[in-house]
Amino acid sequence: MKKVFALAYVLLVVLGIIWGSSFILIKRGLLSFTPLEVGAYRMFAAGIVLLPVFVIWLPKSKRQNFKWFFVSGLVGNGLPAVMFALAQKHITSSMAGVLNSLTPLFALLVGLVVYRLPFDRSKLLGVMVGLVGAMVLILFRPGADVAGSLAYSFLVILAAFFYGVNINLIKEKFAESRPMVIAAFPIVFMAIPSFFILMSTGFFSKLSLHGQVGESLGYLSILAIVGTALSLVLFNRLIQLTNAVFASLTTYIIPVVALGWGLVDGEDVGWMQVAGLLLILTGVLMVRKKGTKKPDNQGLSGS
Repeated sequence: MKKVFALAYVLLVVLGIIWGSSFILIKRGLLSFTPLEVGAYRMFAAGIVLLPVFVIWLPKSKRQNFKWFFVSGLVGNGLPAVMFALAQKHITSSMAGVLNSLTPLFALLVGLVVYRLPFDRSKLLGVMVGLVGAMVLILFRPGADVAGSLAYSFLVILAAFFYGVNINLIKEKFAESRPMVIAAFPIVFMAIPSFFILMSTGFFSKLSLHGQVGESLGYLSILAIVGTALSLVLFNRLIQLTNAVFASLTTYIIPVVALGWGLVDGEDVGWMQVAGLLLILTGVLMVRKKGTKKPDNQGLSGS
């Protein structure tokens, strides 16, 4: 039992580090590739890695779920991957990592509005606190162009909203599906259009294993293989050992790691950014304070 407990915490920390490092990897990939290429390659490479899982489970899967797997892949993976990359052409990786922490708040809002989950004033207050934290982060960024920050920060916030939609979609449509199927099928479905996007942009013609292009490709490959494919496998294993509520604690690790990488990379991180982070995490804590006895999928907030 102690070994299982220790392994659970190891996986929790490892996942937090992996997902928290996604934003600096996106930043490195953008040095040589466009935001569309970064997002599409991430889906394509991750889909290749998860293809064996897809092939194994394809004969046993319900065909009526395929359209929902595609929607889940688009909303929970494909669109956010491009949005984060596009936003990070104009905002720092650390800021993107912190704003990503809004995901559980949006998951609650979507659940309240769409699925009529029980109304809880304390949770709604938590959402408001988190959103105030996001505004503090955006408006008081060192040397910020407020108009520019709002425009591109909104892309990250929209991506976090899509993550929240996907969390509710998974809970509603895939309650009986195996975790590995939920992880693999949406990604593989996104890999198909991603391949054609990469073909249309000339991505494959400018690939190189040398120089800056080679470095950017390496960072994006790590992002796709480790930050997307492997992390989903580890996350599902963590849920099997514990529950999704425990696994959702990665929400508190991810922004700290993202801020750390930002500092290492020379990004401006001021006290107001730390204050914004604390407000967001306080809001997340308020949202999760009650009703955590039943496992859910609110931990699926990685970039």
